[in-house]
This record gives sequence, structure tokens and C-alpha cells, in this order.
Amino acid sequence: MNNKILKLFSDFISIQSVSTDPSRHQEILKAVEFLKKEIDLLGFEVKTYQRDNCSPLIIAKYYFKDDRPQDRKTIGIYAHYDVQPEDPVEQWKSPPFELTFKNGKIFGRGVADDKGHIIQVLTALDLLIKKNKLKNNIVLIFEGEEENESKNFESLITQARPPFAKASEGLGKIDVFYILDMGMKAKNIPQIYYGLRGIMTGEIKIKIGTTDLHSGVFGNRVLNPVQIIAELLAKIKDGKTNKIKVPGFYDQVQKISESETAILSEYTLSDSEEKKNSGVKEFVGGFLSSKVFPSFEVNGIDSGYTGRGFKTIIPAEAMMRFSIRLVPNQKPKVIKKIIGEFIKNNLPKEIDYKLRIDDGCEPFYTDFENPYAKKTAKILSSVFKNKTYFNRSGGSIAAVETLQRLFAKPIILTGFTLPDENIHAPNENIDEEMFEKGIKVLEKILSPSINSG
Repeated sequence: MNNKILKLFSDFISIQSVSTDPSRHQEILKAVEFLKKEIDLLGFEVKTYQRDNCSPLIIAKYYFKDDRPQDRKTIGIYAHYDVQPEDPVEQWKSPPFELTFKNGKIFGRGVADDKGHIIQVLTALDLLIKKNKLKNNIVLIFEGEEENESKNFESLITQARPPFAKASEGLGKIDVFYILDMGMKAKNIPQIYYGLRGIMTGEIKIKIGTTDLHSGVFGNRVLNPVQIIAELLAKIKDGKTNKIKVPGFYDQVQKISESETAILSEYTLSDSEEKKNSGVKEFVGGFLSSKVFPSFEVNGIDSGYTGRGFKTIIPAEAMMRFSIRLVPNQKPKVIKKIIGEFIKNNLPKEIDYKLRIDDGCEPFYTDFENPYAKKTAKILSSVFKNKTYFNRSGGSIAAVETLQRLFAKPIILTGFTLPDENIHAPNENIDEEMFEKGIKVLEKILSPSINSG
């Protein structure tokens, strides 16, 4: 990694662009100014789109004035500049917002998800432009709320879109989108994703009274909100199999064919490898369970006293946050109604509660036999010297489904991170060799070699 890339990467990582923390909104704006400056230096036309106090959406365009529609394509590239919070800070072995190198790895919050991909894109573009090898039109779409459910992405991308057919205004005509927010199967084993799960998040607050109560004086006389949440969970989900017990939850789930199962089974990590990567003692579901089936997971529970010492109380309140992952054919509005009614019908009448379930985003599923996917697979294989595999992810990127619905163009999801790189966790990192090879891949994708006709 040369000094220019190192400084660019280091400066970008030092910006604490945590979109879920309102107190760090100025850091979000700092990241926007950083990117605008760097993109402008490449000769792009850069604009930002914003509403209220949301994180700005960056749209940057590089169009050839002597455009030849027969042999020049317009490539859209999506990535996000916001990052997850660094908590728990005490588990980091190096400062989270300081780029650190150790044993062939690069550490720092956002190096893998997703600032590293942005640096790779800017570096590849810089190299191509300087060598006069950039022959395609480029549109950069850098979001600042991917880690915050992409709440404003659709309204902002719609604002940036018109007039659609004119290259000189709005987004222009885009032939293919590349989503650089994914990872590889293993070191030097590339993959392209053709499916993502959708996501909905929710929160329930249960209240039995106005204050915590003495567990000796009131024990057996009142309900305990923590136990209510525990019993509700047991009704929603089987604790041994993870199967959702809510009637109607699986009714619209798309069935997976034998041919698709074969594709997804072509290259899988062994259970022992996945346990090592994840730190999990044992799995209760097969490798397909997090790719092609929906799920309901508790993300956090808050109640009572867990500080130093001991308080023998019955908590007045308990709160649970949860997320629901959806698969093709499931509709967020339908699942929201099913889950909401089930929760309402399975809570004691003696308590007060507040339930919030957001509208969420739909799953993404696309044809991976399109010419761009095939060309990209060849490029990946040529750089990494291995077969490129096709896969579905259990994760969610709300912007992808939005781009598919609004533009109806091929979408290629790929990236250069590895399974053990602690994304969203302390000590997030990327492999330096894969980072360098990722730049080479992008050079080939953004040059004429990706043109399919």
C-alpha cells in the first residue's frame, strides 16, 4: 500500500461517522466533506442530497462529453460511508478510529464495512484516469445511513433521479449497479451475491407500574415484566430449533429448488471453520437456514438492576428490541401485522405495553445469469485465480431493493472482506492482500472489459 492510499485510508477511518448516534452528526458531515473533496479531485461532478437532519447522500458523476452509446456503458457503484458504533471499546486491541497494521491485517472501525470499499473505488478510479484507461461513464452513490436502516435512501435517490434519461442531470441512464458491501467466501475465493434477506426491527416496552418494587413485599403479588418478555419469546420462537411459531409467518416463503440448493452448496465452510470464525460453540441450523429462511432474533433486553452489588427488586419495566429477517415473497406489511397481532394477543391484560415495528425493507433476489454477472465472475476469477461462486446472504441492504425497484437494471453484489474480519464487532479488520487485489478487480470492472456489448 503506497503512502497516498495509506493517508487517504487513515484520514477516512479517523472520522467517527456513526449514523445511529445523533451526537456524532458533525462527524457524518465531516465524512461527506472528506469524500466530496477527494471525488472532486478525480474530476467528478459531485452533489449531495439531504432532508431534515439525515445523513447526506453523495451522488458523483463522471461522464464523457463525446459519449458513444454503442460501446460506452454507465456503471453505478454503491457503498456507504457510515459505520457501526465502536462499543464495547474495552475489547479493542487498538484504537478503533486509528488505522493499525498487524500481521497482514488492517484494523479500524469501518475498514471492512464499508469504508475500505470506498477507498478501493477511489484508488481504482484514480489509477484508471491517470493512465487514460477509464472508458465508461461512472456514477458513485455513497450513502450515510446504511447502518441506520437506510431510512431516507429512497426519498433521496428519488430526488437525485430525474430527469432519468439525461446524462447531464440527475443520475442519468445507468446500465448496471455494483454494490460493494459484501465479502468473499474465504481468502482468494470470490463470490457474487444474488439474494439478500429483508429486515424489520421492533421494540416492545412492558410496564407493570410506576416504580420498581420490593421483591419481598410484592413477590408473588405482581407480574414480573422480565418474565413476561421471556414467556412471550417462548411463544414466538422455539428455543431449540429457532423455528418461528407465529401462525402464518412462513406462508409466503419462497421454496428453494434443487438446482439452487446445488449452487449454494458448491462451496461451503465446514462447521469447524465457521465456529472458529464466529466464536460459536455449536450451530443448531444448517448453512442454508440463515440464507433462504426467515428469522426472528432478539437484539437486546433491558430491565432491572445489573450494576455493582445487588438490588432485590421487581422491575417496573422491561424492554426488548428484536429484528425480523425476511426472504423472497414475504411482505413487510403482512409480517408486521401478523407479529403485531400475535404479540397483542399473547400479553397479560394486567400490564401496559408499547409496541413499535418499523416498515422495514423487502428482500432482494435477482437473476445471476445476466451478462454483467458472468463478466464480473470472470474478472474476479482472473485476479484471485479461483472459481467465482454465487451465493445468497442472510444480511440486508435496504438500498439494494430500492435500486432494483426504481431502476430495473442488473445489480451485482460483491466485495473483498473475509468471514473472520469482525464486522460490527471490536477489532474490525481486513486482509491487506485482499484489499490490494480488490483494487485490481475494480480497475478491470471500471475499464472497458465489463462492457457486454
